[in-house]
Amino acid sequence: MSTSNKSLNNSLSEALAATTRAGNAASTARLSALAGSNNPRFWDPKIRSEQWYDTNGEPFSLVFPALIEPTGKHSRIDPYFTLPTLKQPEVKDVRTVKAQFQLRTLDDSYPSDAVVCSKKAANTLMLLISKCESIRGQDNREVIQFLRNAGSSSADPLHFVVHTDPLFPEAGEAKREIVPEFSLEDFENTDLTFTGDILKEKFGGKKNCGESVPDGEERGVEDWKLMHMPDPQGHYHTVMKIFKLDEIPVVVPNVRDADGVLIHPSEYSQKLKSGQPVAVEVVMRLWTFAPDGKRPTGSRIYQTVLKSLKVLPLEKEGEAAHTKTPGYTADGKGKRKADGLGGHASPSKKAQKGAGETTV
Repeated sequence: MSTSNKSLNNSLSEALAATTRAGNAASTARLSALAGSNNPRFWDPKIRSEQWYDTNGEPFSLVFPALIEPTGKHSRIDPYFTLPTLKQPEVKDVRTVKAQFQLRTLDDSYPSDAVVCSKKAANTLMLLISKCESIRGQDNREVIQFLRNAGSSSADPLHFVVHTDPLFPEAGEAKREIVPEFSLEDFENTDLTFTGDILKEKFGGKKNCGESVPDGEERGVEDWKLMHMPDPQGHYHTVMKIFKLDEIPVVVPNVRDADGVLIHPSEYSQKLKSGQPVAVEVVMRLWTFAPDGKRPTGSRIYQTVLKSLKVLPLEKEGEAAHTKTPGYTADGKGKRKADGLGGHASPSKKAQKGAGETTV
């Protein structure tokens, strides 16, 4: 196949070629690995949705190149991701917060092999939903498809919408009952009437008994808690105050820059640029919901879930060898310092050690 009209640097061309050669890259051959019956199905007890599996009984995954659209209609990134901000959030809203990426297929200015792989990914999703609805579509449920309209009319293109797993999954633990630290001296006190508030105030025990999480330059990409997240409109402050969620850890999805360094969720809007080529790996899930006030006939939601995403290199040939990594300056000891939010170190700083040549 011929290459594109666009003059690509060697790094990007090689990265695109490696993506299309991956064992689970979207292709006709990859489609043959899909289990032919009982698909999708419930399997993993930790996941409440059905998902598609391959002939080996493993979740069916796809790798493909695409162009990311962080400001697109369906994009939900920092600071608040999918957190509902037009109503008072509940604990379950915090627990299920995800990042949501909007991607489009490569255009014809890229190498034809990469374009075909990108479009075969979209075709795979269309085939999966078509087969599923041919069997289940008689129940008249509303269907929300894998690919979503990128605009406002039926003439607009359909884009990938890829979700991460929850960023704050431990938020539910804040609702556990208080286990009192009750001593023999407390036992002798018969003047108290026990209530939940009394248990919390007098016998709740010490908070954060373990090692404290470092601040500023010492906090690594995986050390963040909810209280560290940028909060320009105060929505996190509200839920932390009401539900005591300050210490909930932030789960960092496998999203990496062109050097293989983890990108912290708080930096997606800074480090992901519109039209950037990325290599993405996904699995597919299906959620079925009973009728409710919003959807009186019930619904089926087809969901594309992120396993990994890596930004592909865009620098011109030879530039990387002579230019420092953007956003970093060298100190007197030859170490790199990162400029992060609020004058603190970038949360990606510590992720650089051992990142090496990570690929999707």
